[in-house]
Amino acid sequence: MRDNMGSTPRKIRVLICNEYGLFRECIKSLLREGTLIEVVGEADTGRRAIAKAARLRPDVVLMDLITPDLSGSEATRRIKAVHPTVKVLILSLHDDVELASSCIEAGASGYIRQSDQPWQLHSAIGAVCRSDEYRSQRAKTA
Repeated sequence: MRDNMGSTPRKIRVLICNEYGLFRECIKSLLREGTLIEVVGEADTGRRAIAKAARLRPDVVLMDLITPDLSGSEATRRIKAVHPTVKVLILSLHDDVELASSCIEAGASGYIRQSDQPWQLHSAIGAVCRSDEYRSQRAKTA
């Protein structure tokens, strides 16, 4: 991401949505290792992610596929309906190609598996910010 002048890189603002606090802390720790990502908020449900996305205006929402109140796909659909420029990267245990495709159809810009390598999360966030679609390799060919 670049600032309005186009010269100075600014940090990519990320909102993490996952129901498990320990998992969110691990993701935050992992993302802090990079210099171009800033975690601006957390949510433990899809509805809270929708509200926080409206308030915080992140560049990327890292959305768990399954949240206690809404599916990640439905939360994505609702976020994108109100904030079409916000990118959503689905985080999932599953490598089902049809499931990944349904998330992309709901408006997600990418789909990454929890079993992917840590560096791939940084790559995926960067890709969706550049408006490139990102899919974990196994979610492309499973």
